[in-house]
This record gives sequence, structure tokens and C-alpha cells, in this order.
Amino acid sequence: MDETAVPPSIKSMSEPVETGSVKTTGKRRWADDEDPETDSDTESDEISIKSTKSFEAQNIEYVLENGRRYCNDTYFMPNDEAEQTRLNIGHQIYLNLLGGKLTDVPLAKSAPRILDIGTGPGDWAIEMSATYPGSTIIATDIGVFENGLGSTIELPNVSFQLDDARDEWTYHEPFDLIHLRGLAGAFSDWPAIYKQAFRHLTPGGYIEISDTDPAADSVSLPDTGDSYLSIFASAMRSAAEAMGHPRDLRHLLPDLLNAAGFTDVRVIERNIPIGLWPEDPIENTLGKMGLIVLLEGLEAYSLRHLTATENWTADGVRDLCEKVKVEILAAGKTTCCVKTVTARKPFSRARMRKNNMLQRLKQLDDETK
Repeated sequence: MDETAVPPSIKSMSEPVETGSVKTTGKRRWADDEDPETDSDTESDEISIKSTKSFEAQNIEYVLENGRRYCNDTYFMPNDEAEQTRLNIGHQIYLNLLGGKLTDVPLAKSAPRILDIGTGPGDWAIEMSATYPGSTIIATDIGVFENGLGSTIELPNVSFQLDDARDEWTYHEPFDLIHLRGLAGAFSDWPAIYKQAFRHLTPGGYIEISDTDPAADSVSLPDTGDSYLSIFASAMRSAAEAMGHPRDLRHLLPDLLNAAGFTDVRVIERNIPIGLWPEDPIENTLGKMGLIVLLEGLEAYSLRHLTATENWTADGVRDLCEKVKVEILAAGKTTCCVKTVTARKPFSRARMRKNNMLQRLKQLDDETK
């Protein structure tokens, strides 16, 4: 393999943000009203006001680090425009995988209460609001994507809130669905997240968790031997373990949900193509989207985690990402596994006894006919 033959990376839709800091860490903060890239015209002011109003926050601060923007000093994924675009495309991939649906769980109610944790730009929550116009949706995140859907669109049945799901949940009414997507590595204590979700679901309500992560060997190259991708994945797993936020998708194991009290646990695995190799037009389009999301995500997934361990420099991480890109672009039938786990909070014992009694009476009635 020619390590010098590195093609240019896929061009981001936004230019990198220069930190302008003299500190070696390359960090500095700025509030949303001090955004150096924000125009001072009326439209930009309105967007900023809506963002502040929608998320019930003021003077939202960001951390600029190594050319990427983050919501705080700890969460490893950026929330800049390039990442927003990647998540927008990722949402389209999920729609494709689900045949145009937004969830794998049945929502029988016409007016369900829904909690979307880690909503990001808000694509899923906003489309759920249209699919279930009678619903009440709370969409939370620890940061705001400037100009993201959730920060610029006001809907009567969606409330976007700044919130850290690691803290104690204080919702006063239970939900029929709690949705989490793309949060591998976000939490150090997934059992605690599941316990809180269980407490805040109505009996018979569902939790749905979807994830894929190159750190968890979700991406499969045709050549299973040593590769830059395997080095990349191993480095990220080691860094994530050191920081106490595992990236191996163990949080999708059914036993964790069963331990929290959930029943009817179902694991769904779907493979998507990565690249232009599929001959089927639909699969080819899916492969193109998957390729963009993966290549654009390499730096997003790894830059902060690896540089935080002090074993990697930003240039070293980017160099490794470029080598992985070359490898993926040169590979044949690369695929990526996307996992979804759904589970249900059981009905109360009293309700179950009542249902069993009604079922028994129906059986007796059928027997006497």
C-alpha cells in the first residue's frame, strides 16, 4: 500500500473554523451571539433568537478545538455545520433502511408522548411530528446546531430542550416512546440510562436504540487482514475505554435492557453498502450516502477522543483518517452493519391479571358456543 497516495477528502460544506488560539490545545470558547461567521443582518438575528427561544437557553457557549466546534469540554462529537450535514444524510439512510418509516416500534395511540434523546439537528423529531400530528414530542440534546432544523423551526407539538441525559430526568408525564440514535460513546453508564427510561415510560411503552460505529467494527472491508481501518478502530476503542465511554456497542446487548425491567427485546441488524459498487439503483444511492457519512465521520468520530489521550496529535489523527479513506475508496464490496434494539415496558400486574381474566372468559365463552 502506497501511504503517500492520499486523495483529497470529501469537501465539507463548511470551511474549518480557525481557533486563533495561542494555547497548544487549540481551544477557545465563544457564545452564539459572538459567532465570527454569523452575519449581522435581520435574518441571522431572527435565527439566533429562535435558537435561543426554542432551546430555552441564552449565551450558548461552544468550544473550538483543532478546527472543529464542540458543545462543551467533554463530549467527543462536534456540532458544527459539517457534522450537521453528515447527520442530515445519516437520517436519510435510516429512512431508506426502514422503508420510509421513522421507527421500528408500533405506536397505536393517535397522540403519543415521545422523547428523542440526542436529537442533533432535529430531523427525526420534526418528521415524527408530521407523521403523528397529535403527538407531544420533547427533543433534547446537550448542544445546539446553529441553523439546525431544531433551532430554526417552531412546531406546536415539538419542544426542543437543552438537557444532559446523564442527569436525573425530571419529566412529569410518562412517554410512549423513548428514542436514541447514534449515541455510541455518549454515556459511561448505559444501565443508568435504561433505568431512567424505564421509569419514564408508560406501561406498554417502547424504547428504541439505533447505532453503528466504526470503532465497534461495524464496517467490514472485503480484505479481513491488517488494515488502517483496524488500527483506527482499535485506537478509538482504547481511547474511549480510557475516558470511560465504551465504543464497542455493548449497550445494545439485550441483557442490559432485561436487567432494567424491559421485556420483548428485539435486535434488528441491517447491512448497508458503502461505496458505488451496488448495481441496483436504490442500493447504489444508499451506498453513495453511506460512503459520504463514513468518510466525513472518520475525523468527527476520532479527533477529540484520540487527541484527549495525549498519544495522538491532531495532525496524526487526520493522517490516519486519510489513510483509512484511501483504503475504503480502494476496497470492493465494503458494508456497514446498523443495529437497532427495541424493548417494551411491561404492563402493570393488575392490568395483566385483568387482561388474562378477560382472555380466559373469552375462551370459556368460545367453548360453550
